[in-house]
Amino acid sequence: MYNLNGQVAIVTGAGSGIGRAITMRLSLEGAAIVAADVDGMAAEKLFREIKDLGRRGLSLEIDVSIAKDVERMVKGTMENFGQIDILVNNAGTGSTGLIIDHTEEDWEKPLQVNLKGTFLCLRAVAKEMMPRKRGRIVNIASIAGKSGEEFIGAYCASKFGVIGLTQVLAKELGRHLITVNAVCPGYVWTPMWENLALWFKENFPSMAELSPREVFERRVKAVTPMRRPQTPEDIANLVAFLVSDEARNITGQAINVDGGAVMH
Repeated sequence: MYNLNGQVAIVTGAGSGIGRAITMRLSLEGAAIVAADVDGMAAEKLFREIKDLGRRGLSLEIDVSIAKDVERMVKGTMENFGQIDILVNNAGTGSTGLIIDHTEEDWEKPLQVNLKGTFLCLRAVAKEMMPRKRGRIVNIASIAGKSGEEFIGAYCASKFGVIGLTQVLAKELGRHLITVNAVCPGYVWTPMWENLALWFKENFPSMAELSPREVFERRVKAVTPMRRPQTPEDIANLVAFLVSDEARNITGQAINVDGGAVMH
């Protein structure tokens, strides 16, 4: 366990999946949580659960791809808690299919949310961290940001960008004693993966009779040495470490949690 008592953490995309697991873990470690999500009801539900556990928090409905929403998030955090110690950029989305079949919207949406949204949050939060000479920033990237994966091209492009942005900010903010790292999940069952599994079923006759979850499990076993998927809690475990004092000398890294699927 890590002691995050007295610290304030913003988690974007907090309402479900990986974001929810990260939010709950950081709260249990003692941090006051700002749960931000484009789904305001999901964020509010999570906040009530945190409150029922006797923890402090705040829920906000925001779209990370809109600068004014991000500014409102930072302003609300500062007004309620007076500081920001941790930022976890988790909000994300993806599109599936061949790149040649992508519409402009299919291409732009992942870049707007995954990459621009990360940039907007980094920019706004870093300005509050720098004067205090402390801070931990974790960007949720993907192994698809290290090795291009067919049928999720726009998502890959956005996550490659997140890793590059992580390295740039680690260099720019290191002098202010702020660490910036990326976590690269492997195969976690998410709505995007369910959509991809459905696309496989429609386009590959050998998978037509499988359920979406069976398509997912088959893919995991084919490419993962550990032959099992990752869980949101697996990702939350690494995030909790990276935002702790134990990781104060780790920055600019993109660390995989993927059962060995990608080994670089």
